[in-house]
Amino acid sequence: MLDALTGWTGKLLGLIGTAGLGALLLAAPVRADTILVLENPAIPNGNSKLELSAEQLLDLPQVTIRTDNDFVDGTAEFVGPLARDVINLIGRAQATTAHAIALNDYAVDIPLDDFDRYPVILAMTQNGRRLSRRDKGPIWVIYPMNDYPELRTPLINNRLIWLLTRIVLK
Repeated sequence: MLDALTGWTGKLLGLIGTAGLGALLLAAPVRADTILVLENPAIPNGNSKLELSAEQLLDLPQVTIRTDNDFVDGTAEFVGPLARDVINLIGRAQATTAHAIALNDYAVDIPLDDFDRYPVILAMTQNGRRLSRRDKGPIWVIYPMNDYPELRTPLINNRLIWLLTRIVLK
């Protein structure tokens, strides 16, 4: 039995080595409390990555948006920091796009102009309750669709990414 386990363990370690242990370690957050990773490859000197906890995001000024969208019944109240404030924590450098990536690997490109033109938030609460993974959390990108009728398009609807865990600036 021990030989079988050793053989299995050895094969697993060999596979990990083949896949690249470094890549495996880089994929995992360094801090256990990280809920959002910001990356801007254009920033030099090893400052291109920033890991944020829920507490750090909640320490930013919070904005309330009352809106509806295709994923909620009726009007809902969402609260979270402005996306532009969060992006500014790492700096834009030459970036024009936020490549937003969800926990389930869904990804969408959002022009940074959207964050400047509209008060888009990274919602952490809906109707007074913290968003959990079961209800599109911990972070859901929300546009103020009720306040700006021009946002009611399939394109914008696709940018309402939930389970957000990473933003890579491009």
